[in-house]
This record gives sequence, structure tokens and C-alpha cells, in this order.
Amino acid sequence: MLSTTDNLLRILNAMFLIICMAFVSALLNTQTHGSGRVNYCMFTAAYGLATDSFYGIAANFWEPLTWPLVLVVLDFLNFAFTFSAGTVIAVGIRAHSCKNEDYRNGNKIIEGSENRCRMTQALVAFLYFSMFIFIVKLVMSVITLIQNGAFSSATSRFYGRRRRNNASAGVPTDMSGVPSISQV
Repeated sequence: MLSTTDNLLRILNAMFLIICMAFVSALLNTQTHGSGRVNYCMFTAAYGLATDSFYGIAANFWEPLTWPLVLVVLDFLNFAFTFSAGTVIAVGIRAHSCKNEDYRNGNKIIEGSENRCRMTQALVAFLYFSMFIFIVKLVMSVITLIQNGAFSSATSRFYGRRRRNNASAGVPTDMSGVPSISQV
């Protein structure tokens, strides 16, 4: 089971990613020319939702999914994808005033629409909000990885390593039942 802080961050991030998917869906629905940048943003939001929110639900019920090494890898990939998606769209729209008609008409993502301009700017903001949550979660996962090891339970996140006695060998182990290197 994941920590309460981790679960709360996953819920908040799920809301941001759903908002991103709504903006990207609206952009895809109203586009006249295809844009690989907008398509990449949809991939990023869907990947983030699948590997963060849905994975988090599964990890709360199945303990092996909470291995710190898996969480670090997924949090890093989500951070990298959301950062690159936000940056790709920000560079693509070049963030000018949506009232400037020359700017709107010359932009391939905005395609002359003031509404698309505002949606795209909001998309950039929510992608960066999501990215910052992934940074926080990445730091939490790295701390857990350092404290508890790569394949230990994440239930002891931020509370230090919990130990229990191994009845058969009399050797204290961590929550996963594997002795630490100093006990071998």
C-alpha cells in the first residue's frame, strides 16, 4: 500500500491530467491540420494517467507494485514526458497575446482561433503543474529507494525502515522479508 501523501498527489495529478486530456481532445477535435505536438500531448496525458493513477490504484491492493525501484522509474518517465510535452507546446505556440490576430494566423497549432490559443496556453500550464507533482513524487520515491532498498515494501515510506523478527532464523528483516546487506 502506498503512503497517504503519495495517494493524495496521485489524485491531484489525475485531475490535472484529465484536464489536460480535455484540452487536447478539444484541440484535436477543432484542428484543420494535424499536429504531432498535440498528438504527443495526448500520449503524455494518457500515459501519465495509466502509469500514475491507475497504477496507484493497483499498487494499493497488490504489494509487489510498490517496489521503490518501479516507482522511481515510472515517476521519472512521467516527469520527462510531461516536461517535454509542456515544453513542446510552449515552444510551438510561442506564448503571445491571444488578441494578436497576426500571431494567431501564423501559428500552426493555434490555427487562427482565439479559443484554441487560450486552450493551448492553459494546456501548457496544466502540463507543468503535473510535471511539478511528478518531481515531488520522484523525490519521495528516491528517498524511499535509498532508505529501504530497491525491492522493499513502500509502506514504510518516510517512517524509516521497520523491522520484524524472522522466527525461523532469528534474523531481523525488513518488510519484504529479505535481510539487509549488513545482516548477511
